[in-house]
Amino acid sequence: MLKRDYHTHTVYSHGKGTPEENVLAAISLGLEAVAISEHGPGHVFYGVRDEKLRKLRDEVDRLAQRYAYQIQVLMGIECNLTGFGKCDMPEDIMDMFDVRLLAFHKGAFAADGFGLRRNMESLRLWPSEPEKTALALLEAGEKYRIDIFAHPGLYVKSHIPTLAKGARELGIKLEINGARVTMTAEQLRQAADAGAGLIINSDAHSPDRVGDDSLAYAAAEEAGVLNSVVNLK
Repeated sequence: MLKRDYHTHTVYSHGKGTPEENVLAAISLGLEAVAISEHGPGHVFYGVRDEKLRKLRDEVDRLAQRYAYQIQVLMGIECNLTGFGKCDMPEDIMDMFDVRLLAFHKGAFAADGFGLRRNMESLRLWPSEPEKTALALLEAGEKYRIDIFAHPGLYVKSHIPTLAKGARELGIKLEINGARVTMTAEQLRQAADAGAGLIINSDAHSPDRVGDDSLAYAAAEEAGVLNSVVNLK
């Protein structure tokens, strides 16, 4: 069972529950920590930006104080990879976030030719470049002090051995996503063999899915990498 769930969404982006409902769900499961990690501002449809982002920070602070004796409530952000070594993390307010996740998503603007090619790849209009994608994530991960690479391999392919080796050196965890497992058993073993820390998150889009690790746990167990998962009880 999870101890901490660092990847949950709410009505602030495209989730169905409020931040408080996610927190209460996490408390009911006995979690030690939960993060509200909405999409970064570069996502055309779901990005949280400007005053809405600051309003969410205020709400997370209120919940953190209200439930301080029951759970740790954190403010996260799920940044979008927008180019080679580029993401939509607002650099002027980087310290606003307690947890930083990074992934490629459909619907995020492209900041350069690499980002445009990845958008085309996600639509099957351009061939994959897994090694370049891994290096792009690592460069952005270092620049923006990323904590977790979310759902590696979703939408665009990434070379997991390269990503895992760099993630280990940078102290970034690779997520086994609880909504849809995006790495094969072999890739999970490659990540563990490279010494990368693995982390299971629910990627919940409704309160009833907060803390749900069933798919991710089964995948980690099948691959024999449970010992590399850092947030299990």
